[in-house]
Amino acid sequence: MDTKEAVGFINVTRQCNVDCKRCYLTEAHRAAKERLPLPTLERFLDSGFWLGRPVTLIWEGGEPSVVGQAAMKAYCDTARGALSHAHQTMVTNCFNVPSWLIDLAHDEFEGRVETTYAFAHKYSLSGDAAHYQRKFLSGLNAFWDAGVECPVNVELNIETIQAGPAALAAVILSSKCRVWEFDVSVDFRSFLSAPAYAASSVPLLPLTASYAQVWDFLMRLQAEWGAAFQDQGIVIGAFHQQVGQPNNQFNVACESRFLTLNPDGIVTTNPLYSDLAGTFLGNVNEGGMEPILLSSRRKARVLADRARTTPCRNCIHAHYCKGGPSHVPVSDGSGECAGGRSMWDKILERSCA
Repeated sequence: MDTKEAVGFINVTRQCNVDCKRCYLTEAHRAAKERLPLPTLERFLDSGFWLGRPVTLIWEGGEPSVVGQAAMKAYCDTARGALSHAHQTMVTNCFNVPSWLIDLAHDEFEGRVETTYAFAHKYSLSGDAAHYQRKFLSGLNAFWDAGVECPVNVELNIETIQAGPAALAAVILSSKCRVWEFDVSVDFRSFLSAPAYAASSVPLLPLTASYAQVWDFLMRLQAEWGAAFQDQGIVIGAFHQQVGQPNNQFNVACESRFLTLNPDGIVTTNPLYSDLAGTFLGNVNEGGMEPILLSSRRKARVLADRARTTPCRNCIHAHYCKGGPSHVPVSDGSGECAGGRSMWDKILERSCA
């Protein structure tokens, strides 16, 4: 059996309390008040896929906290009863952080949750971007004040890059968060309006910024603000990579070990595919998990995930970088790659100095 960590992303709802214009979920689902039934969750967890290896279960949405305290506690209890060895955590948008959510993080998630952030294209439901930014920072700081570690994964969209490193650095330094990560930005709104898939059912996702722009921005951020971050005890994951150590980007080489459950029982692999119908593997309420695990789409995407790194074979960083995030191509024609070869080259230079 594969001993690599299995990760289950569980969408307890797709309803959300913020409006992200490039969200991977449809507007209809973000507005609907659907909830994950406990029997559907039990069917998802009743599989040998989760046995004999480390497991992390990540509660997601939409915004998972909108289901309320009692429902979230029931989900956590059900998961613990089914998979006592599994680590549990949550991805929340930090727009609203009630005291019960902080208590849940301590009681169920070992004092750690995660969040995502973008410098632009995020709004309150009333369409107020400034209100979103204020509420996000307030919620984020509430977690850290309460002793809950809440790393931020920043979507490096083109608007963030065009605003320049100083604008993002101001946000980072104004918060109490001490762990920040970065991810490439996909325009899911454009994709959902005109879906396109490879024969393997891998979605052909459009980027909002090229890899060259992304890695140039990060290197400028480090050069101009790295010392200030270090002085404040702020850890930027991309700046602390080490040659030979696994790539700490999100969803690297993930297709064989990720499964995502929707409230209606639909299962896919990557959570970013939650509303991408061409990636769906089946419904757990219709025959359980076995047909899903054996589905031709899943097999095709696992093989495509392996073949995706073919351009990396002559790269000296290939065995630890592994080509960067699985949901985007290794190369975009910009002269840079998803894994950030220029960054790895600089890290290698420093290690050899």
